[in-house]
Amino acid sequence: MFQRLSLTVFSFLSVALASFAALANDNIDAVIEKVRTPSYDCPNQSLLPELEDTLALESLTSQQRFALTVAKGQFLICRGKYEEAETMLLKAIMQSNIDESSYAFASAIYQIGFSYDARENPARCKYYQQAQELSSPERHSDIFTSSSLGLINYCSETTSPEIRLGKMFGVLKRYSNDGSPGELAHIHNAIGLLYGDLEQHALAAEQYLKAHEMGLLVYEGSNKVSILISAIVSLLSSGQTERAYQSILELGVLNSEIDTPLTNFLYQYALSIYYRKTENYNRLTYTLPDLEKASSNISSSLGELLVNWHKAEICLYDNDLTCIKQYISGIEALNDDAIPPVFRSNLDYLSFNVSMYIALQDLAKAKEAHEIYSKEVTKRREVTQDSALIIGAANLYTRIYDLESAIEQAEQQRKNTLYTAIVIFLLVSGITGYVLRRKHLARKAIDPVTLLLNANSAIARINKLDAPKKGRAIAIAIFDISNLREITRKMGSTKGDLVLRQIAQTLQNVTRGNDILGRFGTEQFILCLHNIEERSARQFFDRVQSALDNTFENDATSDHIVVESQMSVFIANEKITGLNDILDDIAMSIDMGNRSGNN
Repeated sequence: MFQRLSLTVFSFLSVALASFAALANDNIDAVIEKVRTPSYDCPNQSLLPELEDTLALESLTSQQRFALTVAKGQFLICRGKYEEAETMLLKAIMQSNIDESSYAFASAIYQIGFSYDARENPARCKYYQQAQELSSPERHSDIFTSSSLGLINYCSETTSPEIRLGKMFGVLKRYSNDGSPGELAHIHNAIGLLYGDLEQHALAAEQYLKAHEMGLLVYEGSNKVSILISAIVSLLSSGQTERAYQSILELGVLNSEIDTPLTNFLYQYALSIYYRKTENYNRLTYTLPDLEKASSNISSSLGELLVNWHKAEICLYDNDLTCIKQYISGIEALNDDAIPPVFRSNLDYLSFNVSMYIALQDLAKAKEAHEIYSKEVTKRREVTQDSALIIGAANLYTRIYDLESAIEQAEQQRKNTLYTAIVIFLLVSGITGYVLRRKHLARKAIDPVTLLLNANSAIARINKLDAPKKGRAIAIAIFDISNLREITRKMGSTKGDLVLRQIAQTLQNVTRGNDILGRFGTEQFILCLHNIEERSARQFFDRVQSALDNTFENDATSDHIVVESQMSVFIANEKITGLNDILDDIAMSIDMGNRSGNN
């Protein structure tokens, strides 16, 4: 007995634990799905605590832990912590029991490439290539698009610019019809990068701003400003300082809303390069401490180099030679690999080096720095003057413009079709509603038994009649059927409605189309003649009453039934007013006549 009880309890606990484990797995998978974000976007930073709490669970499977770790890598990258994300992701992909066909694995490879990309490390190409091979337009499409754009922009040194431009256009065309705003923003951003590489900074700025506008519709967190900072740099490089400043103001507003370490750094970075470009060294001095603080919060070596460069710019402006010597000593002590390519190819930085050595009166070093500067200028000039590049960039611009125009026209046509359909729908609905209302009002105006106008409708029409012409009148007659009950009794008690319809049909047969004919009461009918001579009216009413009395004369089943009716006539030579009172008097006189007849 005890053994059976123990077995039962054990079975119950096993089922309960299995159910709990299944529920826990479902919750973990829900968190993974919640924090998963397309490669071209940033996750919602408010989800990071939930991700961290889930990662701390001991019940995670290896694949679940890997997926959460990869998601965390994207959080770190969007916070500007590229090195930390890279170290964590490289360790994660080295595990042997990971599903390499999963979205998480392809995402990890792409993110490692992106972290290298942020520091312009050539190793990015290896990972972009691998990420592209792990995905396709149908499978992990966001990773395929992002890695493809990275390869076109940064890993095609041996490919001619025309081919790169053509590939970029092909990507844009593929997504132009049904691409999401996030995907299109990502593509326009990549086109901006390509234009920038071709020294077409005005065109690059245009693409960046377009990408930023689209991205605002869907992007989260720091991704809302990452494209805008590229636009600001391109605007400054093309001499559009006022537009750049307006974009910096927008960046400041977005940063106050998002308020992450990375967005703070980007905002301070934008201010510092703007003040340097416009040679506003007083403002640059004021903002540098904020840039230094923001740089330290994201542990950015690039940010640290930028801060030191700008500090040295201020030293040069103040002619502080000791400060300049300290800066040069610090740079010379660095390993060549520690200085990113963006510094070695930046004309402002190279020109600054020349100015420093001239200030120190070190002509040999100044000459050497000038040669480096001249080589870079010549290289840039060759790029900007290369007809193939210019034509290729112009062709791409034209093709993109044509494609966007076609998309806008199709969208406008779709909107016009939609508006036309709405207008037609409203018109049809209005006409249908009008017709239905008219029919409804018409039904309300008709007596359902005789199909003549009911009393209210007949009176309303008479009230609307204009005054008769001179020598003519408005004539009204009320016919009271005094023996209606007797006729109904003879015809059959169930045929009361048939009797009334036959009487109504007789009245319709002898009246004219413009006469107003209606049922006035249970046993009464009203007839109004307009613009008629008084004598003709009385003669017409007599004929009507005669026809009414002989309604059943030719009816074989009526057994010589005669309709007995009384007629009351009212004649007016002007527009009728107070018709209800007049009709009440007529009805009263008919009732009095009926009572006297009965007596």
